[in-house]
This record gives sequence, structure tokens and C-alpha cells, in this order.
Amino acid sequence: MEMYDNRNFSFFPVSHFAEDKKLVIFTMFSWNHVLLLSFVLLIKECATQERCLEGFFHYDNACYFFSSHLSADWLEAGSFCKRFPGGDLVTIETQSENNFIKQQLLLMHDQKFYWTGGTDEFFEGHWVWISTMQKMSYTDWFPGNPSDSGSGEDCMEIIVGHSDQDTKWNDVGCSKKANFICEVPYVQCNLTNTCTCTMLY
Repeated sequence: MEMYDNRNFSFFPVSHFAEDKKLVIFTMFSWNHVLLLSFVLLIKECATQERCLEGFFHYDNACYFFSSHLSADWLEAGSFCKRFPGGDLVTIETQSENNFIKQQLLLMHDQKFYWTGGTDEFFEGHWVWISTMQKMSYTDWFPGNPSDSGSGEDCMEIIVGHSDQDTKWNDVGCSKKANFICEVPYVQCNLTNTCTCTMLY
């Protein structure tokens, strides 16, 4: 169990083992926000063709989790993603990566809001990715954004519309409850075609 005093919420990972799978249950509870998130992963033993955790989508050198049934504020979402080895809220560095993410979101057929790792909370107007603190080199904002409308819009979400053209980035207050996208490194296999698996607890 890990406690985060500044946000007052805890993670409780529970693992059960079967012959060829590991069941991992993540529960996140926040007293301040009366938030309870439970996440179940069935993780198969690593094999040549399976290098992302089950429930994740592979693209290039990363695996992506879309929390279509979980919502949290920006800080909580980031803490959830960090429970995975090398994980954090998604960093979108190229148009092709952005197109992949859009495609996955549109395939879900639900118009929602998804947190990314974009933020300008450290210096207004200077948008960086929280996992690297690097300035954004590629962007896909809605026209007129980032706007900081009403001040305090320091976190970046993707608003999912009905098509690629109306699915874009938006700045919004970080306390908003939204779905989120986690990104973790792609597990590489060695020359014997076996993978190195990292335990999640």
C-alpha cells in the first residue's frame, strides 16, 4: 500500500496467480474526492507475440491503456499510470502517434474526455509533457486553444468527437474528473524469444 498525503488516496494492489496468468486488481480510493476506482488486469505470461499487458494497445515503442470506464482528476490519473513499470500519462510526440490515439478513441464510439500528460502548471503558456518535462514539439489543439479561459486551465485533455476532425486537444482545469490514457514502455524480447516481465507490485 502506498499513501500520498497531499492527495490522501491509496493504492491497494492484490495479486492472485493461476497456472499461466496473473490477476492483478488495483483499487484507488480517495477520501477527499470520494473516489473508488478498481482496475483488473489479466496478465498472461510473456510470449513472443504478446509484449503489452492485456487490455493495452501496442503502437511503435509503447503500450497504451485507455481508461474508458475509469475517471479521475489529472493528478490521480497520473498516479494511477505510474503504477505500471515506466508508466505515466500519455506523451504525444508525433502526428502518427496522435492519429493512432485518435483512431483508438473513435473506435470506442463514445464522446468523452481523456487526460494526457500535457501541462503548463509550472509556467503559464509553456506546455510540456509531465513525464519528460520537454516542451511540446507537436500539437493538435482545437482552434483558439490553449486559451486558459477563466485562468487555471493548466492540464491537457483530448475531447473525443464524432470524427477525426473534431477530436482534438483542449486545456482545462486539472481538478476535472475525466478518463485518461496511460503509456508504458514496450517490453522487448531477447534473442531466445522470451520476454523479461516486470512485476507490478
